[in-house]
Amino acid sequence: MNGELVLMHAKPTAGRRERNRDAMRARVYEAAVSLFAEKGFTATSFDDIAARADVARATVFNHFRRKDEFLLAWGDERRRRLGALLIQESTREVGVVNQLTRCMRALSDVTTQERALTSELLLAWVRTGAPVLEEPYSAYVFAQIVTDGKARGEVRPEVDPVMAGQLIRDMYLGTLYRWVGGAAEAPFPLADAMTGALRLIFDGILTRPETGSAP
Repeated sequence: MNGELVLMHAKPTAGRRERNRDAMRARVYEAAVSLFAEKGFTATSFDDIAARADVARATVFNHFRRKDEFLLAWGDERRRRLGALLIQESTREVGVVNQLTRCMRALSDVTTQERALTSELLLAWVRTGAPVLEEPYSAYVFAQIVTDGKARGEVRPEVDPVMAGQLIRDMYLGTLYRWVGGAAEAPFPLADAMTGALRLIFDGILTRPETGSAP
């Protein structure tokens, strides 16, 4: 009997507490992100977030002590999601041109679908310094594609895959920053701009058919 009472009044396991905490953090985060897209990052207060999440203000602070922590969480979540997407797209086809083009189109599709949120948070995220400090995950994927292409003879022997991967990442981010730009409407089609810039990079890294002299 005593054993049954102990079991009935046992505290939740650490795993259960962890799940509950994670669920609450996700609830607060989703409330904040939805408000940032609607009202803007600067205009959204902790009181607004607490009201949207239907929790006490102190609960919000338990998970996010500063507003820029929401930005860092958004950056982490975006990096994980896009990283998985890049790996998925890079394995769908063979060939440097096809693989990198699929990656650019996939990245632009996701970003275009979330333009309001991306436009609002990306520039604020940049101001935190996170892009300078984070691991360049996309550059690693791009570099691996170039490495594999080099092994197949598609890429010129003197090309450094790591440098090429970094160049493609820089092109992606630079195009993205210009596209969000603060304007209400997209200034240009993101996918077209990315794939167009990618073609210029291809001119610099891909092998060219040999043009032998006529017999």
